Amino acid sequence: SEDTMKELGSYAKTILFNSGKSSFQKQTVPVLKSIAAILKEYPTAKFSIEGHTDVTGADTLNKNLSEERANAVKNFLVENGIAADRLTATGYGKDKPIDSNDNESGRSNNRRVEVKLVK
Repeated sequence: SEDTMKELGSYAKTILFNSGKSSFQKQTVPVLKSIAAILKEYPTAKFSIEGHTDVTGADTLNKNLSEERANAVKNFLVENGIAADRLTATGYGKDKPIDSNDNESGRSNNRRVEVKLVK
C-alpha cells in the first residue's frame, strides 16, 4: 500500500552511518529491523536500495561510499531473512541531491539511503 511505502521511506531517512564509512550507527539497527519486517509483508515484491552522498569529498570516493552504504543495507536485510534476489543496491554518489548542498542541513538530507518498491 502507499502508506506502507511512505513508512518505508521515513524509516530509510533515519538510517545513519559512521562518518565516511559504510558501518551503521548503533541507533540504526532497530530501524533496519523495522524495514526488514515491512519487506517480509511483501514476499514477492522487489526493492531497490539507493545510496546518496553530499558534494563534500572526491566524486569517485562518494560514488564508492554511496554504493558501499547501499550494499551494507542490502546485506543487513539479507542477513535478516530477505531474499537477495529481491534487492538491488546502487550508489549514485552526489548525482541526485534532494536538497541544497550550500548548508549543513541540506547536505545532511542529501546523505541518505532510499528503499523503493520496484514497479
